[in-house]
Amino acid sequence: MSSFVIPAFVAVLVGCGIAVLAFVPFVAISYRRRGGLTFGHTLVWLAAAIYAMALWTYTLLPVPPADEITCAAVQLRPFQFIADILSFNTGSVRALMTNPAVLQVALNVILFVPLGWFVRQLAGRGIIVATMTGLAASALIEFTQITGIWGIYSCAYRVFDVDDLMMNTLGAVLGSLASLLLLRRREGLQEVDAPRPITVTRRLTGILCDLLIWVLFSWTVSLVFGVTAAVLDDGALTEPGPIVALIGFILPFAAQLFSVLSRGVTIGERLVLIAAVQVRHPVAVGRTLRFLFGIGGYMLLSQWAFPLSGLLLFLLVAVSAVTVFTTRRHRGLACVVSGTEIDDVRARTATVQDSLDG
Repeated sequence: MSSFVIPAFVAVLVGCGIAVLAFVPFVAISYRRRGGLTFGHTLVWLAAAIYAMALWTYTLLPVPPADEITCAAVQLRPFQFIADILSFNTGSVRALMTNPAVLQVALNVILFVPLGWFVRQLAGRGIIVATMTGLAASALIEFTQITGIWGIYSCAYRVFDVDDLMMNTLGAVLGSLASLLLLRRREGLQEVDAPRPITVTRRLTGILCDLLIWVLFSWTVSLVFGVTAAVLDDGALTEPGPIVALIGFILPFAAQLFSVLSRGVTIGERLVLIAAVQVRHPVAVGRTLRFLFGIGGYMLLSQWAFPLSGLLLFLLVAVSAVTVFTTRRHRGLACVVSGTEIDDVRARTATVQDSLDG
């Protein structure tokens, strides 16, 4: 049971981690190439990340201890699986369906069917690319196995089988063909340049991108400094010092400050194609208020502790969350305080173009 559960757990855990790390660029690419972000498309990409890890976990895990490894054979004869199937009892349908060699072939095909499906649905590529991708992915896995994970082990601990290459590639081809059945459903999408409404989901996606940019950048700075110090010192990772933490805070803080003061929107809002218009206060005053009652306020209150800072942060987050749902076009607290209206970037571009044409 553990031979099945452990690879699945690792695939889901690491796949979700990769999805979190890639979420910000994924949002940016989706809004520019597809015009927006849908729940279904997001789930497909999450499934693709988990599936990519599952390919590795189910073909490489569990990894045996070095002192318990048993060198595996190499199978270089094409279509050897036919002889393997015939070597068992095949006198009935039941015997054929329970034939270990048949099950092995079927699993090798099924394992790569999602790859061909993802190649067409996500990358928009056809059978040729799916075939080459399936062959390349399978070859990478097989050579990783035959080299003992590229030299970590003295020999291969799983069988290198040329039939696996063939069946995995066939699975990718079948997945690409199967994806044609669902391809027509994508024809109903809006044009990329068509303006779209500012929804709660869109606003929350921009907010989530802002938070991820802040947290992941700070984490990356700490990791880079920690690894660099470990390499130059005794090889042990240490807790980042206050200067490293300050650098991890200042850089995203400065980037957000520049974005709000120059464009009136945060980086996350720019990723989801939201534009801002100052309608009540002077631009400099309004954008400063927008920063302080938005991402800038969150970052400042969470970084420096002073009396009532925790309470102020809680109130800022709570009021902001409520106003995102209750204000016009889901502007939120920062826009209300600063007198800012928000709109789709493409709507404003179309308005400017119409005025020029007129």
